[in-house]
Amino acid sequence: MKWTVGTLVKRASEILKERGIKTARLDAELLLAHALGFPDRVKLYTEFEKPLTEEEVENYRKLIVRRAKGEPVAYITGKKEFYGYTFRVEKGVLIPRPETELLVDVVVEYLKGKEGKTVVDVGTGSGCIIITLCKLLGRTHRYIGTDISSIALKVADKNRRIHGCKDVKLVKTDLLKSIEPPVSVVVSNPPYVPLGDRKLEESVKKFEPAVALFGGKDGLEVIRRLIPQSYEKLETGGLIALEVGEGQAEAVKELLELCGFKGIKFHKDISGIDRVVSAVK
Repeated sequence: MKWTVGTLVKRASEILKERGIKTARLDAELLLAHALGFPDRVKLYTEFEKPLTEEEVENYRKLIVRRAKGEPVAYITGKKEFYGYTFRVEKGVLIPRPETELLVDVVVEYLKGKEGKTVVDVGTGSGCIIITLCKLLGRTHRYIGTDISSIALKVADKNRRIHGCKDVKLVKTDLLKSIEPPVSVVVSNPPYVPLGDRKLEESVKKFEPAVALFGGKDGLEVIRRLIPQSYEKLETGGLIALEVGEGQAEAVKELLELCGFKGIKFHKDISGIDRVVSAVK
């Protein structure tokens, strides 16, 4: 059989759907665009009748086999979009999610009209949060990303260079341990998934780094350590903004209040879930 772009996408979509993958069509298109070296999947629609070589079909088949086994598309292609920017990702680094973009919005709103502030992204991973803030706000502030993972810092370094944000400082440390005060903003998407959470997708559990996902029995283990460290390092009036799991906002609010934080706010994601909790010192 002579495969074309259109017939191959259709068949790959069917295979992925049979494996229970909900985003089968989208994934099939993203992977074929990647395999063919297209800038995006939109180009596929102008090339639907294009015949493919045996080598192109075989290369694509290998990618579909990986996806059928549950491997995330971002790890297969090595990239993921966040806030309109494309970031490099590798195994060992958490894949950026759309809901995390809310953290960026909260910090940008806080920094509106301010200059010379120090922003620290705790558990920076791919660097998507701190680099996006640098891209949006420019060099009027100082930007630091911390992580305990050498793999994450290596990927974040690649991303800061790709995006022209070499001024973003990357520090290997546990949370805020090596960061000198005063800090103006602490922003973090910490590990907050409770151990044994049955809602967590099997592919996430299997492929993404446990250290970036799980926050102990109730999911709040890391947050319990981060909040008092943040209070100690933040300047008066400084902001803390944390991404949290569904149903965790109230518990995080209590932890913030116990530490002395004020002006606590919940910020809902596109699904209506209280996804970010912010407060000021």
